[in-house]
Amino acid sequence: MADSPRAPTPSNLYSFSRLKSFDQCPMQYRFRYLEGLKESFRSIESYLGNAVHDVLEWLYGERDRDSRPDEQRTLERFADRWQQGLDDTVVVIRVEESPETYLRLGREMLARFLRDTFSRDRSETVSLEQRLSLRLSDEVVFTGFADRVGRTERGRLFVIDYKTSRSEGNGSEFSEGLQAPLYAASVLQHYGEEQALAGYHYLRHGTTHWQQVDTARALRLVERFLELVSQTEAAGDFPARPGILCAWCGFNAICPAADVPDRFAGGLRYAQGEGVRRLGG
Repeated sequence: MADSPRAPTPSNLYSFSRLKSFDQCPMQYRFRYLEGLKESFRSIESYLGNAVHDVLEWLYGERDRDSRPDEQRTLERFADRWQQGLDDTVVVIRVEESPETYLRLGREMLARFLRDTFSRDRSETVSLEQRLSLRLSDEVVFTGFADRVGRTERGRLFVIDYKTSRSEGNGSEFSEGLQAPLYAASVLQHYGEEQALAGYHYLRHGTTHWQQVDTARALRLVERFLELVSQTEAAGDFPARPGILCAWCGFNAICPAADVPDRFAGGLRYAQGEGVRRLGG
C-alpha cells in the first residue's frame, strides 16, 4: 500500500521530476519526496515508457558494437522486456483499454523509430542513460538522467530525451522549457563546451523538437531552477490539487481530495483492493 516506508529524498537533491511534482500537486510532492511513501501502483503508461526506453538504449548500444538490429530482433527484444517486469502493480488506468493496447503501441513506436529515425541517424553516441549532476548553489544539486548524449556528424554536442506521451510538448517550463535544457547545461559543464542542443523526440508522432543552449542560457536556467526550488522550500503547507492526473497518482487512495472519474479508475480500484486482472495472464 501507499503507506509503506521508503527513505525520503535528500533535501538538497532536486530533479526536474521533483519540481514538476510540486507544481502539479503539492500533496503528492509531500507524500513522495518529504515522507518517502511508496505509491500503490504503476501506471501502464509509465511501464510502457520504461520498456521502450530500455530498448532504445539497447539499440544504440548494439550499434556501438557494430551491430544493426532489424525490426524483428528489436520487437523480440521489446516483447521480452515487456514481460520481465509485468506484475500486478502495473495497472491500466483507462478501464476500457487493455494491456495489449499498450504492447501494440510500443511495437508501433519502435518500428517507426527504426524506420524513420534510427536508420538515418549518423550521430555519435557519447553516453546512454547518463546520470547528470550539476551543483547550482552550496545547498542545491540538480540531478537527472539523460537518455542519450551524442554528437552530430559535425561534432555538435546534444542531449535528447525520448517521450512516449500522447501529445507533443510545448515551451512551458514543465513541458519543454526546463528538463532537456538543464540536461544540456549539465553536459556543457561536464564536457567544458559552450553550446549544445537539447531535444525531445516524441515517439508516438515521430517528431523531434530542438533547442539551443549556450552558456548564457545555461546560467538563466540555473537561476530559474533555483527560484523554483526556493518556492518549494518556502511552502508552509502542501494542499492537494485535484484534477485529471489524480487517476495516475499512486497516492490517490489515501488522498482526501482525489478526483478520479470512473472511466479512469483502474489505479484507484487496485489501490482500494477491488482488484484488477493480472496483466501477465
